[in-house]
Amino acid sequence: MLEQEMELEVEAPAVDPVEAANLLKLIKRLLLEKAYDGVRMLFNSPQEAERNSRHLPLIAMDLFHDVCAPNLTDDVNCEESELFDCADELLKLLAKYAPLQELMLELMECVGESSSISVFGAYLRALQVLIQRQGRDKPQAVEWCLHSVYSRLQELPLPEYLTEGYDEAQAKLIEQEEEVEDLLAHYITVGLFRTPIVTEIVQQDVRPADQTFRNCGLNRRNVFACFFIQLLGRPLALLEMGSVKEGMTRTYVRQVVEGFTKDASQCLGDPFYLLNLVEQRARWQRKLDASKGVYEMSSRNVFLIEEKLPLHALAMYYHSLFVGNQLPPTAPKIYAPLFLFESIVYLAEVLLKQQEPPLQHCGLRLVEYLLTTLGDPVPYASLQLDVHKRYFEALCKIVGYSPQVSLRQLGIHVLRQYVLAFEDQGKYLIIKNLLETQQHDGLMGYLAGMYKDLVHEVLLKSSTIPEVYGGKLFREMLLLCVCVLPHDVKSDLLLHSDRLCSALNIVRYFAIKDKQDVTGFWQALPEIERRFLIPLGKALDFSMAHYKAYKERVENGQSASDDALMQRQLNMLAVNITNSGMAAKDGDNNLPDIGTKEKLEVLASSITGLESLLALYLRANECIEQSARQRRIIPPSTTASET
Repeated sequence: MLEQEMELEVEAPAVDPVEAANLLKLIKRLLLEKAYDGVRMLFNSPQEAERNSRHLPLIAMDLFHDVCAPNLTDDVNCEESELFDCADELLKLLAKYAPLQELMLELMECVGESSSISVFGAYLRALQVLIQRQGRDKPQAVEWCLHSVYSRLQELPLPEYLTEGYDEAQAKLIEQEEEVEDLLAHYITVGLFRTPIVTEIVQQDVRPADQTFRNCGLNRRNVFACFFIQLLGRPLALLEMGSVKEGMTRTYVRQVVEGFTKDASQCLGDPFYLLNLVEQRARWQRKLDASKGVYEMSSRNVFLIEEKLPLHALAMYYHSLFVGNQLPPTAPKIYAPLFLFESIVYLAEVLLKQQEPPLQHCGLRLVEYLLTTLGDPVPYASLQLDVHKRYFEALCKIVGYSPQVSLRQLGIHVLRQYVLAFEDQGKYLIIKNLLETQQHDGLMGYLAGMYKDLVHEVLLKSSTIPEVYGGKLFREMLLLCVCVLPHDVKSDLLLHSDRLCSALNIVRYFAIKDKQDVTGFWQALPEIERRFLIPLGKALDFSMAHYKAYKERVENGQSASDDALMQRQLNMLAVNITNSGMAAKDGDNNLPDIGTKEKLEVLASSITGLESLLALYLRANECIEQSARQRRIIPPSTTASET
């Protein structure tokens, strides 16, 4: 109905070109005389509005080029704000009568080149009228208009630290940054622009009763759904840090995110509909080949195209739905929590692979929330999905190497919860595969300790344990993954100290707690001693003697600046500095040559580390001997493992 009214307005009775030209001259003269109220009277007065408005289709583009565009600038806004406001009102009026496509092209360019929020808002208000006039026709033109808005938001300047990462204290003050304030003002303006259009779409763009399946082609409703989800990506996503806590003040960022999330959900109808396409995009990516007829829109589905619907933005949409608690009350309840978890993990992995820590943070929070929704353990069969492997690879990189302390801490928490969400067989397989594939010693030590904790919990509950915590599988875990000396007696013990300490603690634990051999530890002990404990004892003796001899050479004034041992220690120190977030910006981890005093300090620290490892080694052997004597004295339990 609105479209028909607009067409009737444009197709008014023929007008005299001379009268139209005279009206144009009158408007220009009134502006020169600064009679801005007079210009308004020409179109607001009941007596004048009808007569003058019918001339606008002829002179609209002349008014745009001669009056509106020259006066909608920052200089005019600062020096003559009334002239700027008058040009703004006039442009919005012209948008009702001007040639639709011609003015739309002009406004698209002006929106993309707008230099301030005032100019951006003026052109956006006129663009709103044009899009409403366009209706459901030519959705490609509407898409181009929205892309010009999105491109302008992408080009706005932002503080550098947003892409480098920031802590919670900085997050509380982030909206006070001038550049962030300007960005949020642009987003709020877009929010005002889209409100009447969304209302119109929800009321008019309804699926016909005879249409069974959703139309995923290029139409107005789908274009706006993609646009709102796009807006939730960069740069707005860089302002999202951490989960939404109860009782927190609704910041401008939260208000903007909630608005766009609500609009996207309204356009989609079912907020979970896109999950059906996530696996198709993330797991089975189409290979575009125009010669074979495979191109972007060959599928006739706009939701499969990265340019129209970026996966990281889609991930932020579901982050807002779940973590931000924006799931609409009308959302279907039929979706199983396991389906939601397995589908959205694809998106969380996309966030973890982004370069910006804020996006990685959101990826962790999203999975953390989804894990809390699982009522039953995730079945072992779910690990057949490649997404779990991909997610763990991205997660372990963050846990081991991210310079953001808060990110590493959250990552290790999510890692633990993720593993514990599976059935026993799944937990075992995840930990075993990670220990076999990861190279970060601290992480490997943590995973080994996690397996020990799982066995401990089972031993406390029952004398009979699942097969993954005893017998053959238990021995495989200890011999192949936990009690491993990477390079036999030539291993760098300080480099691998974390995993070695963890392995010794595990050996000591089972020697003390499993005297009845429920797990089969004592049956595996001879092999553990042959492969791990005996070579480790020799390596400790060798390393201790080597470091002490090296220290004596340094004390005697012998030059050792090129010694490989010292260089290794310096490189280890550089890695520790990097992981603590204090690395130099140029990324150079090689430390300069140091003096004798500093060398002695490094060597003293290394010898202390070896002594600590040696003490733990001796304690583990002592526990084994004591428990072995007790096992010979106490008759074995009938529940002992005979595997």
